[in-house]
Amino acid sequence: MRVAVLCSGRVAIPALEYLMNTGLVVAVGMPEKISETQTLISRRCRQADLPFRVFQKKDFNETILTWLQVYQPDVVLVKTFPFLIPSHVLTIPKHGFINFHYAPLPVWRGANPLFWMLRNGEKEGGITVHEMNADYDAGDILLERTIPIGHNINFGILYTQLAHAGLQLTIQLMDRLLAGRLQRKKQDHSKAKWYGHPKPDDLFINWQTMEAEEVTGLVRACNPWNKGAAVKWKNWTFGITHASVIDSHIVADPGTILSADTTSGLMIACKNGKAIIAEVVYCEEGYFPGYCMSAFGLKKNDRLA
Repeated sequence: MRVAVLCSGRVAIPALEYLMNTGLVVAVGMPEKISETQTLISRRCRQADLPFRVFQKKDFNETILTWLQVYQPDVVLVKTFPFLIPSHVLTIPKHGFINFHYAPLPVWRGANPLFWMLRNGEKEGGITVHEMNADYDAGDILLERTIPIGHNINFGILYTQLAHAGLQLTIQLMDRLLAGRLQRKKQDHSKAKWYGHPKPDDLFINWQTMEAEEVTGLVRACNPWNKGAAVKWKNWTFGITHASVIDSHIVADPGTILSADTTSGLMIACKNGKAIIAEVVYCEEGYFPGYCMSAFGLKKNDRLA
């Protein structure tokens, strides 16, 4: 069995390390993006004497075809690769292209379902391993696994949990491929929903429309990659990276600072009589306990936009 891997994020690293140790991998490809993950994977490929290729979007349709012709993989495993695979190359490998989608399908299709799952307060995530066809995230399901999402789980923690679950599913997939025991399940396309990358406005807390649980959901969804959920105050923006809900039947306009001291912390009023404690915040000057925002002039009864 000859295996090629296309990946972009660190979520692929545990499975890629396993695959390299099996001796089955013949080539690894990543998109054109300078990152710590790319540096790590390219270095690991050099150590393993494996061909490593950086693909550019402008000529990807041509270079992916050449890549397949040179290395002749029996299967290509895809783990968070951002470029659309041309439909005419999907059937070139004997077992095609198999995608690891880090969310349940078909209800969580798209480029960034993790953000929206946390933002919406979902209690369960997962991984779906599926065959790739001409449509995004629409191929037959080969394997799937669910993962509970605890109330304190942020994007970074969930991403790491999915990386390790992806390793286990990779092992299971390779066992079935080698034994010729793949089982396929059609997706119910009527249940499909699409979740793309959040727009800039999606990353800001709207105190007037969002309840406390929605605020903490956005905080978790934005930590660490966006350095927290964005907050506007006096033409200044800072991020809340960790927060919890306080249900105290508070009477105050949403966005009002209820406290900003070492005793009560940075407490902010939300809709419907609840509040949040902003336990950790980020600004250009660093990461701080929420109450430290008082050093920048934030005080009780101030209003956040």
